[in-house]
Amino acid sequence: MRWILDHISSSGEPVGASERNGWARVPWALAVSGEAHVAAQVVAWAERTQLAADGGFAPGAAQGTGRFLAYPLAHFAIGAWLTERFDTATAAMGALRRIQDPATGGLPIAPPEDRSTDIHDLLSTAQVGQAAVITGQDDIAEGVYRWITDLLELQPASAGNRFYTFRQGKRLLEEPPKHLEWLAITDFDQPRQTYYTPGMAAVFLSAYGQRVGLKQPLKLASDLLTRNLSGTPEQFDDLGSVQLCKFGWGAAAMSAVDISRDWTPHLIRMVDWFEARQAPDGSWAPSLFLQPSPSDIDRLVKTAEHVMEVNAILGALGAASAIQGQH
Repeated sequence: MRWILDHISSSGEPVGASERNGWARVPWALAVSGEAHVAAQVVAWAERTQLAADGGFAPGAAQGTGRFLAYPLAHFAIGAWLTERFDTATAAMGALRRIQDPATGGLPIAPPEDRSTDIHDLLSTAQVGQAAVITGQDDIAEGVYRWITDLLELQPASAGNRFYTFRQGKRLLEEPPKHLEWLAITDFDQPRQTYYTPGMAAVFLSAYGQRVGLKQPLKLASDLLTRNLSGTPEQFDDLGSVQLCKFGWGAAAMSAVDISRDWTPHLIRMVDWFEARQAPDGSWAPSLFLQPSPSDIDRLVKTAEHVMEVNAILGALGAASAIQGQH
């Protein structure tokens, strides 16, 4: 946390904000880690300088190319909500609602102004769903749940440990363009894959299941995390990769609601996983096989994410310890 605080100016501006948006999750990470006043400063700075009239990111560094825009905007909506800027958070969710596919419930990877493609991805869609549960946008969350359940039903029986995470319209995207292949298909038997999607989906499904009082979302979440547990040990052992981080978050989300299994050993294992990848200065970097020379902006993105995830894991371990103490 100290590393993040040292990279935010007195005006609330995070490092590198004039170059690109690496700060969208920073208010969220600060808010859940006892630094609500700094989180509020960052949200206020964003309100002054980074947001468009429709609640989304303004054109320029904040919006960037607009590709995969739903993902960071959902992060910011959660951070704004946690700092009690409910109007800002609701406006951001309104911007997300306008780009959600009304037919499928998915969130697009293309910029909002580009309607030439209807490709939607699990990572962005599940993250928007979680933001919708937190901010009480039930219609958005219901659409996300429908999209995810359809995605799971569309998985081919012959896929084995390959997991397809993109859809184009109503169909599963089994043959994505070459530049999207690594993102759209995860092979859990292979090293250095996008292992994070089951965790992100599990976080949403856990929240949604609690919100609506249904057990089926929780079962789907548990089944998804099993994909990680049945995959290659390199997910946990490869120090050059941080692609597994959301598994820990998903396990933390499930630990309080899934009585069918004990998630505590996995949480403890993930604490060690995060510690092994943390730099001496307290920061985390993206996967080194993807970015061998990360900038401070890259480190801000990952450190904010990992601070939030570690906080969730520690909270889950604390709750588990309290429950065990009652018996």
